[in-house]
Amino acid sequence: MGVFEVLRFGLKRGGMGIADRCVTHPLFSWTWSGAGEIRFVPRLAEFRPADSQTIIEMMEGKYLLAGRMVETYGASPFALESDFDDWFADLHGFGWLRHFSAVTDPGQRAFARTLVLDWVGRFGEFDAEAWDLFITARRVLNWLKSLSLLSEGATPDQSRAILRSLSIQVQSLKVRAPLVYGPVTRLMVEIALVGAALSEAEEARDLSAHVASLQALLETVLDDDGLVKNRNPFTQIQILSEIIPVNQALGQRHGHMAAAIGPRIEAMHRALEKLVLGTREPVYANGCGQVPVELVLAITAQSGVRGSGSGLCGGYGIVVDGPGKLVADSGLVPPLAFARDAHAGALSFEYANGSTLVVGNCGPAPAGLSDSGNLFRHTSAHSAPTIDDISSARIGGGTMTGNALRPRGPEPIMALDGAENTLELTTGAYRDRYGLDIVRRLTLMGGGQTLVGQDRFIAAGNRSRQQGAFTIRFHLAPGVALERSSGEALFRMTYRNGEVWAFLWEGAEADIDDSVRHSAHFGLNRTRQIVLHGPARSDTDVAWVFTRQS
Repeated sequence: MGVFEVLRFGLKRGGMGIADRCVTHPLFSWTWSGAGEIRFVPRLAEFRPADSQTIIEMMEGKYLLAGRMVETYGASPFALESDFDDWFADLHGFGWLRHFSAVTDPGQRAFARTLVLDWVGRFGEFDAEAWDLFITARRVLNWLKSLSLLSEGATPDQSRAILRSLSIQVQSLKVRAPLVYGPVTRLMVEIALVGAALSEAEEARDLSAHVASLQALLETVLDDDGLVKNRNPFTQIQILSEIIPVNQALGQRHGHMAAAIGPRIEAMHRALEKLVLGTREPVYANGCGQVPVELVLAITAQSGVRGSGSGLCGGYGIVVDGPGKLVADSGLVPPLAFARDAHAGALSFEYANGSTLVVGNCGPAPAGLSDSGNLFRHTSAHSAPTIDDISSARIGGGTMTGNALRPRGPEPIMALDGAENTLELTTGAYRDRYGLDIVRRLTLMGGGQTLVGQDRFIAAGNRSRQQGAFTIRFHLAPGVALERSSGEALFRMTYRNGEVWAFLWEGAEADIDDSVRHSAHFGLNRTRQIVLHGPARSDTDVAWVFTRQS
C-alpha cells in the first residue's frame, strides 16, 4: 500500500467529514431541516421474520439488540445513554419495528408507535450519533416498511409528526449523500433514497436518477463475484435485507429499472450462499458473527439460488463434499475504504458437517468488549497458523488510515483442485521478517466427514531472516467435550448432538487452551481450542486430520 494512496485516503475522508459537519451545523442545517412534508404511502414490504417474544420483552423494558440485553426499568430506551455502539445503532435503526408490523393487538401496535413518537420528540433535530448516515438510512427504510403500523390508529397530529420527521430525514440524506466517503454507507443511503422515492404518493421526479446512482454504487461496492468488498458476510446480509424490498417495489412499478440492478442482487445472493455453512449461519470472518438463522433463511427464500459446490468467491475458498462444507479465507485485505473492520484471517477456515460446526473462528468482539475489538481481529482469534503470534496483517495504528486493516507482504494466492477437492492457500505475510511463506492445503473427503489439512513453511525471499516459532490454532464449537488419548497424538471431541470426532496430527507439539465464540444472545460463548506449536523453519511440515468417528 503506497504512501500516496494512504495520504489520499486520509485527506479525502477528512475533507468529506468536515463538509458533513458543516452542512449539519445549526448555521446551515435549516436549509434542509425546513423541508416541506412529503406524503408517503406503504409500498415497501417486509420479508424478515418477526418474533412475538421480542414484543413481550420490549414491553417489559428489555431490549435485546446486537447481542446485548439492556433493561430500561420502565424508561424509554431512547432516554438511556449507551456505551454499546452496536446496540445504539440497532435501537436507532428501528429494524425491530418488523416484530410489531404483523400484530393485531391495539396495545402492542400503539406501543410501537409511541416509541417512534418518543424518538421524534427526543431526536427530531439533528444529533451526530442518532443521525449517523448508515443508521438514518436504515431508519428511513424501516419506517417506510412500517407505515401502516405507524399510521393506523394514530391521531392526525401523530401522523403529521411522523411524516414530517420522515421527510426531514429523507431530505438530510439527499443533502449529505455526496459527502459520504464510506462506500457501504453511501450505498445504504442510496437504497434509502430509492425506497423513499418509490414510497412518495406522487411520482418522484428524481427516481430514475437515484436508481442510476444505485446501479453505479453496486458496481463500486461489489466485487466481480457479487460480494461486498469489505468481505464481511454480515454486511452482505444487511444490504440484501434492505435492497430486496426496494427492488421488489421497483419491479412492480418500473420493471425496466429493476431489471438493471436485478443481476447484481442475484450475484449477491450467490455469494452469500457460498459463505453459509450447513449450520445455516454465515462464516465468522471479517467482522461477521452470529446471525439469526431465520434471517438467513428469509433472505435465501427471496432468491432462486440454491446450494452450489466447491469454488472460489471474493478471496474465500469453498470446499463441499456431501453435507460437509468448509470456507477458508485467503487473507485478502480489502481496499482501504472497505478495511475498517476487516480481520487478519489469512489461511483461517470454518468447517461444518451438516448442522454440526466442527471448527471455526472467534468472530467479532461483543458489544461489551468494544475496547478489545482489535484482539478479535488478530490472526490468533482465527483457526489459522501464525509465527510468533504476529498477525498476518497490520491492524490499525495509522493516523491517516484509522483502524483499517493493512496488508503485510504480497497478495495471497489461492487455488482449487476440483478433481482432488483440495484447496491450497499461500500467505507471504511472514516473508519479510522470517523469510518464510505458509502454504495450507485443505482436502474434504468421506462424504464431508473427514478434513485433511497440511501446513508447510517454505523458504521465500532472497535471504534467511530471524527464527521464530509457529502456532496453529483450531477454535472448536461451543459445548465440545475435549479429551486427549493417553500416549497417542489424538484428541477426541464429543459435540452437543452426540457426534464424536477425532483430531490427529504429526509434526508438532499440541496443547489445549480456552477460547470463545461470538454469540448474538450472550455476547460470547466459552469454548476450547487445540493449539499446535513448534519451531518455524524452512520445510517444516505439519499434518492434521479432523474425522468423524460416530
